[in-house]
Amino acid sequence: MSSGSAAGAVATERAVSDVDAWWREVGNAALVGTARRPVPPLPDLGPAGVRPRAEGAPREEALLDAAALGSAALRAGRLLDRAEAPEAAADDRRPVAPRRAVQLLELVLTQPPAGAAQRTGLLVHWLRAADDAARRVPHALLPTLLELATGNRELRRPTAAVVDERGRWLAGLRPDWSWVAEAAAGAEAHTASRVSEAVPQSDDWARLPSADRVGVLAAVRAHHPAEGRTLVASTWDTDSARDRRAHLDALRIGLGPDDEALLETALDDRAGTVREAAAELLDALPTSARAARMAQRLRPLVRRTGLLGRGLEVLLPDEPDAAGVRDGLGKPPPRRSARGWWLEQICAGAPLEVWAELTGAAPAVAVGRLTDAQATDVLAGIRRAVLARRQLDWATVLLERGWDPALVPLLPRELRERAVLARVDATSSKPHHAASVIAAVEAPWSPDFSVALVSRLRAAQLGSAIVVATMPHLLAGLHPAALDPLERWLESTGADQTLTTNLRNLLQFHSVKRSITEAFR
Repeated sequence: MSSGSAAGAVATERAVSDVDAWWREVGNAALVGTARRPVPPLPDLGPAGVRPRAEGAPREEALLDAAALGSAALRAGRLLDRAEAPEAAADDRRPVAPRRAVQLLELVLTQPPAGAAQRTGLLVHWLRAADDAARRVPHALLPTLLELATGNRELRRPTAAVVDERGRWLAGLRPDWSWVAEAAAGAEAHTASRVSEAVPQSDDWARLPSADRVGVLAAVRAHHPAEGRTLVASTWDTDSARDRRAHLDALRIGLGPDDEALLETALDDRAGTVREAAAELLDALPTSARAARMAQRLRPLVRRTGLLGRGLEVLLPDEPDAAGVRDGLGKPPPRRSARGWWLEQICAGAPLEVWAELTGAAPAVAVGRLTDAQATDVLAGIRRAVLARRQLDWATVLLERGWDPALVPLLPRELRERAVLARVDATSSKPHHAASVIAAVEAPWSPDFSVALVSRLRAAQLGSAIVVATMPHLLAGLHPAALDPLERWLESTGADQTLTTNLRNLLQFHSVKRSITEAFR
């Protein structure tokens, strides 16, 4: 650092400390009164500082001047390095949030209900509600909100969506708020992708940075699967293996039989990660040529046993030929039997209808007959096929054999909630396991499920422990219909202070969340 730079840094440090000391003296003068203690003279506020009033001004006015200037200086957070005022901000495009919503935002920012730990969740809810209503944050709260979002990445994009022109202008004056411009562009692109069905030209796609392509491809596939596939194919030969893999993952959106040709090409890719991705996607296409090839490999391995043919034996496959390796029967993962792994791959890729063909039985009966040593590998492959193809009947059968949270989302919502509630009853003595079970129902929850879940948690013997373990899910998912049962539970907690505190926080959180929603209606 040069001597001039060092001197500037020292001067800036001294100026900041002088401002802090001066501000404390202003507070002392206000506390004891200007008749007993004079208002301290203004410190150096840099080139953009203000000039003091003329000598002889009343002490009361000097104190008010000092309070106004000190408050502004502290909010600004730094000394301006130039005296020229920046260009004025453009006019905001959105109206300010309703008065009641603004009051709630001030409450969450300054005195968050349910404690500071829950402030982020309430702020995200407020910001998204404001964005959905096309409203903005009031100017007076912009500095506080921007400062919070600077230290919390979860808040950045929803904040940038509702600060409007004044917020972007203000962020441009501070280097540590430079994230606003990027986050605002991302928020606008996200909003546009929800309403736009425009498909970029191949040349535009080719010029896009790799980091931006996946988002564009996902938006295109949601509306135009064929055009999205065309974009992927247009740069396939020049894309990196990492990009090819990422683009295949995006093809999961709108995946269908028309994607098979591209995926068959990807089975011959020079990169193993790309070949693996292509095989996983083809697992979801039971009418594909690869599925037929897997069915041909499975048929000789399945045998009916017993006098009445009611048993079921599945043999291990032999070492695959080159065609089998191409279809995904390659090197197994660490600590896996090679032949068991190949069997799993075959079962995952073959049509599930083959089991009815080979056993002459419905899914529940066919699965129930699997009793040999290979049942684990067979069921693992069937499970992967069920997940890839979202087969409700098979998911129900597999869940009857054992709890599997990955399969629960395949059930219709009513059946899913019923299955989760039954599992909570069976695991109420294991709080953390109960929490993982509840996580299988995505938030927000239905009124009936919310009320029924509160009832079951209240009946659990480990009341406080189970509430602590499930708190993140209760905060995210509970419907307002559960607030009355929560209040009744709170009234009966007795001496359990941990349970009382958590239930009170939960009630406050959801009460404010409901108020925010209503304030934007």
